[in-house]
Amino acid sequence: MLKKDKQDGFTEVHHALLFAWITKAVVERVGEQSGEAIICKAIRQYGEQRGRRMALRAQADKRALSMINYIGYGEYKITGEIKLKIIERSPHARIRIPQCPWHSTWKENGLLSFGRLYCREIDPALVRGFNPELRVDVNATLPNGAAQCEFVYYNADVTVLNYLLIQYRKAVRPGAKAVMPWDYHVGHLFNTLEEVIVEELGQVGQKAIDAGLSEFAERYGEQAMQKVVISRTKNYESVSEG
Repeated sequence: MLKKDKQDGFTEVHHALLFAWITKAVVERVGEQSGEAIICKAIRQYGEQRGRRMALRAQADKRALSMINYIGYGEYKITGEIKLKIIERSPHARIRIPQCPWHSTWKENGLLSFGRLYCREIDPALVRGFNPELRVDVNATLPNGAAQCEFVYYNADVTVLNYLLIQYRKAVRPGAKAVMPWDYHVGHLFNTLEEVIVEELGQVGQKAIDAGLSEFAERYGEQAMQKVVISRTKNYESVSEG
């Protein structure tokens, strides 16, 4: 029988829930301190891999690995509702986000305490993977109790001209070729979580992965779960596999 909220393609909601369910399963088995350390390690690995792919695309286009190009070569397109405010533009970009689909998803499903780790780690990992010499500060995040997220992207220099440049990057070059589908992102997330968790916890880790997948299948169906599982066959360091 089809699940009520089964969809043909994944979105950031699937991404958020899979992460939180696996994190929950790990913490339940090994405790908060050990579990959170393992999950944070996995997020850092996942983010750095994504950042390196972004860098490979920028370099293929003969673009500098600058903060403005980091923003322009982002790999995903958000489908849900997000609100973003640019508080400062130059020399550093200070951005506040009062609404985000990851936070909304975790809150609606009672999973904020597990989702919060993702928001704490992901942006610094992405920037580090793109160019270790760049810097982003995560001053506050919604899932960690703040009224809004706040990020500072150093030397982004989002002047009117550079803002138009970002829009050009998003629309024309690299445009759509830099944006990976959510099926790919969900698969990459699962692949990295499984790799790190099983490496750290062995059989206990595999049971946690299976428990998280079971929650995913209960919500979205067996076919959706299998689509996640086949992600094990991809090379996420490469830009040629999508």
